[in-house]
Amino acid sequence: MSEHTIYKSEEGKRKIHNYYESYLRMFDVDFQRVYVNTRFGNTHTLVTGPVDGKPLFILQGGNCINPMTLSWFSTLFGEYRIYAPDTIGHPGFSAETRISAKDESFALWISDIMEHFEVEKSAFIGPSYGGGIILRLATFMPEKIAWLF
Repeated sequence: MSEHTIYKSEEGKRKIHNYYESYLRMFDVDFQRVYVNTRFGNTHTLVTGPVDGKPLFILQGGNCINPMTLSWFSTLFGEYRIYAPDTIGHPGFSAETRISAKDESFALWISDIMEHFEVEKSAFIGPSYGGGIILRLATFMPEKIAWLF
């Protein structure tokens, strides 16, 4: 393993990535996979839904992979333009850089992703840890939030 990693072994990382891909195959929709360069590192983002749909960011819960969280909200895929970033520093395909949950770092991270997709204001869903990220955004950049589920 490299010096800086969130995984205990290459085998563990491979298993997580395999689970991730298995979950994606369960959906009846196609996802675009976009890597967004943020100030904290590359962020792998799944995008689906109608191009003209209202934007909705879905942020993964703690200790689970992004497609697992998405499976809980799949009924929204046909109505909203879904942006689902793999939380940076957590299991998935984003940079393994850990950022602080105690300051504006997560708000800046979300803002970078929104800017990349040219989304000024969005609805948000975030169970568990994702909810905490939304609270950081609400604290430091409330103007980015259209409404919350």
